[in-house]
Amino acid sequence: MIIEPIAFESLGVRSQATYVETKDVRIVIDPAISLAPRRYGLPPHQVEVDTLMELAKKIIERAKIADVLVVTHYHYDHHDPGYVIPKDVYKDKVVLIKDTNSFINVSQGKIRAPKFLRSIKGLPKEISSADGREYRFGGTKISISHPVPHGADVRLGYVIQVNVKDGDTSVLFTSDVEGLPSDEHVKFTYSSNPNFIIIDGPLSYLLGRALTEDQLQSSVKNMEKIAKLGLEKMVVDHHVLRDLNYLKVLSSLHDVARSAGVKVTTAAEILGLEVRQLEAKRRELFAKDNRPAKIPKNLADLLRTDQ
Repeated sequence: MIIEPIAFESLGVRSQATYVETKDVRIVIDPAISLAPRRYGLPPHQVEVDTLMELAKKIIERAKIADVLVVTHYHYDHHDPGYVIPKDVYKDKVVLIKDTNSFINVSQGKIRAPKFLRSIKGLPKEISSADGREYRFGGTKISISHPVPHGADVRLGYVIQVNVKDGDTSVLFTSDVEGLPSDEHVKFTYSSNPNFIIIDGPLSYLLGRALTEDQLQSSVKNMEKIAKLGLEKMVVDHHVLRDLNYLKVLSSLHDVARSAGVKVTTAAEILGLEVRQLEAKRRELFAKDNRPAKIPKNLADLLRTDQ
């Protein structure tokens, strides 16, 4: 099995786009990418926009060759109605989506999900509401969890988790669970028994606002429990990599994982690259080079590969 992180916070953008290839099927989970509109009161820096464009091209390349595209929920760093990633990547694909009618908050259920479905109408070979279902492609099984809350606050909506199993190898993609803050978030992990897990980590950079100290500690403790399940690797990225002190936040997890023989790493490090926390370092970027930037409105057209 090939497991390739495409775009994540450790690579300089907001995303959790992941490519998985087995002998039977090629899959891209959450083919989308975005930037924080404001951080520290600052807009995106030009370096961030340049990085977004570079990684968007990689998402498009992988999505074009994929057989299956999965959308775990309708936040813009996980789905895209054609703003950055051209909607034609969905042409002739099997598209597995978070159900748009149940376990979904108002902004996603009434606005974002319908807009997304309208944007790709007529393009996919098949669109399937995937919540709680299993799909087989040859010897590969794609299992989708029942919806779980987007972290500790259900007001942010619900997400589906994805497990891809091929023979003795399985990878679990948690989507936005914010570091497993409750037992509800870990049930699918226990039942899937993966060797490889990709998890987003807690919103520690919003501690005191969107996250309490108790919720943070619960998240880390549950991640430590998962590390003892016989994993080989745990990629912890996305939300927690928006925190410059992410290593301190995850220090006890690293200790527990090390004792259990589990490698805890980031998407960048899996790819052999340096961690680039561009959003978290936005102040530094502007101090060195005062170049605010905007994502071009026609970026999806500029990135289309069929022109």
